Formats: sequence, structure tokens, C-alpha cells
Amino acid sequence: MGSRLTVDAGGAEPDPTGSTAGPTETLSTRRSPQPQWAGDPSAARGPSVGPATDPSVEPAPASLRVGLGYTFALTAAAFFGVGGIIAKAAFNSGVQPSILAEWRVLFAFLVFISIFAGLRFDLRIRRADLPLFAVFGVVGLAGVSLIYYEAIKRIPVGVALVIEYTGPVLLLMYARLRGRSVGRRLWIAAALAVVGCFFAAGAYDARLRELNALGLALAAMDAFIFALYFALGERLGKTYSTPTLLVWGFGFALVGWSVVHPPWLLPWADTTADGYIQIAAVVVIATVIPFALTLAAVRLIPAARVGLAATFEPVVAAIAAWIALGEHLDPVQIAGGVVVLVGIAIAQSLRPTATSV
Repeated sequence: MGSRLTVDAGGAEPDPTGSTAGPTETLSTRRSPQPQWAGDPSAARGPSVGPATDPSVEPAPASLRVGLGYTFALTAAAFFGVGGIIAKAAFNSGVQPSILAEWRVLFAFLVFISIFAGLRFDLRIRRADLPLFAVFGVVGLAGVSLIYYEAIKRIPVGVALVIEYTGPVLLLMYARLRGRSVGRRLWIAAALAVVGCFFAAGAYDARLRELNALGLALAAMDAFIFALYFALGERLGKTYSTPTLLVWGFGFALVGWSVVHPPWLLPWADTTADGYIQIAAVVVIATVIPFALTLAAVRLIPAARVGLAATFEPVVAAIAAWIALGEHLDPVQIAGGVVVLVGIAIAQSLRPTATSV
């Protein structure tokens, strides 16, 4: 395919020119780890671009990295917010959540492998990292979408989002347990983001008190998977490029789906033209663009901060529903959106260090 989609077993670093020592090796024995900065949107592409410690490479200023990280995270949240409205419309037209989740993974993988193979990105990974990529893809990518869709089929989108976005708080707790410093203002920012998310999503509505217990349980499970997705993305992003994470992550997600429900069993012939348009919109707007931006963001700023920025999603979703669906937007929801933005601004004002979040 032109790209280096291989699994590396171990050995010496690749030659900067892109050649490797020794005879040509098999799919399971070739090695060439990614430079740490290869996933940045401005990074060079192609065979091997050399280690990140190359003295000729000037690292981006910390302020620029933080600014780009938050820009990517907020833009991803906006796309996810609009995508959620499109997905809900697809459910209302008869598309099952599990079917949409599988189509989402299938087409996203085909898009990513086509683009990055065509552009000759180096997509090699180490064999030792295969289990992590498997969990990242099957649980983090396929699981978070499926469980979220099953949750919003049973409970309102706003309630599901509020529960899901407790995930950033879980990330802060996880970071603290691992010995990383979490400043007081970051805890305050997380609290503001979650509370603001609650009001922006309209979860305070008294009519929502009678909720489906299974839907609530699924949303709570999704919060843990959401946190796991960010944590694994941050960990793998320290070694591999964003294209590598996307191709192997969605590749494993597709393998997981193929075991449960092979792609050829999808309702290809029964889906209408309008249905395919909705699926295409979900794939592009709610999958390809935001997942690429999110994984680029966790390479620039800590995963917990990306998660906090992601609470912007229900704000966008409420505005999109107001514009596109004519849904009512209460002043309380607007105030909640402002609180979310305040929380994100507080988090952004704190520059992360090597030992802090």
C-alpha cells in the first residue's frame, strides 16, 4: 500500500534515510519506532523522519503546544457535539445504535488507511505494544461509541453526556494516584466543567427524573471507558504518531466488531440513500475529524486537560439542537455553557510540567 504498516519485533533504530539494516523482514519482525513528535499536524511524513532529539529539530514553544492542544481539543468537541445530533436523527429514522457504531468504525478505518497509506506515512509499531493497541481499539474506540449510542437510545443525550464527562475527573484522580501533581485550580476547573455541563445539557429538567436504569448504567460505564481512551491515547502518543494511533486503533476496533458481527452482515441492501447520507455525516463529522484532533491533542497537552476541554461538547450540542432542530434553549443552559468555558479557561491558564497534569 506504500505505507509501512508493520509490526516490529526489536532491533536497532532505523537509518535516517529510511533504510533498515539487514535483509528484508516479515510483517511480524520489522522494527522502526516512531519519533515522539511525528503525530503533530506539522510533522514530516514518509519513511523515517529521525529521532525527536535531533539537534536540527527545534521543539515547539510550550505556549504554542498548549495553545494548539486546546484548539484541537475544543474543535474536536465541537464536531462531536454536532455529530451527536446527527446520530440521534439517524436513530430516530430507524438505524440501530450498534449498526451505526460498526459502520462508523468500518468506514473510518477505510478512510484513515487510504489517506495515510497513500501519503506513505510510517505506521510501524512494536510487537510488545500490540496488547495496548488492542485494548485502545476494541475497548477505547469501538466500546466508547457503542456504549454511548446504546445509552442515548435509552436516556436523553444531555444526561448521558453529563455522566460521560465525569471521565476527566477520573483522569485527574488516576494521575494523582500515579504521583503526578494536580493543582487546586485544576480540580476547581474540573468541577466547574462538570457542573456547567450538567446545566448546559439540560439535565436539570424535572421531566428527566424518571430515567432508564440500564441507560444510566451504560452512561456510567462509558465514563470509565472514556477516561481509559484518553489515558491510553496519551500513553501511546508518547511513542507513536497520530496516524499510527488512528490506523491501528480503528483497525483493532474493526477486528473486534468483525468477531461479534462481521461487516458483510450489515444491512447494505436495506439501507436507504438518506440512511447512507446520515452514516457518511457521522463518519466524517463525528469520527474522522474529531478523533484525529483528539489524538493530536493528547500528544500536546495532558489527557486530563483534553478531557476537560471535551466538556465543551454538550454546549455545542445544545446550540446545534437549537439551530437545526428548533429545540428550546433555556437561559440556564446558556449560563451552564458559560461556566464550562470558565472551567476550560482556568485549566488552560495553568501550564503543565513534566511532573504535573
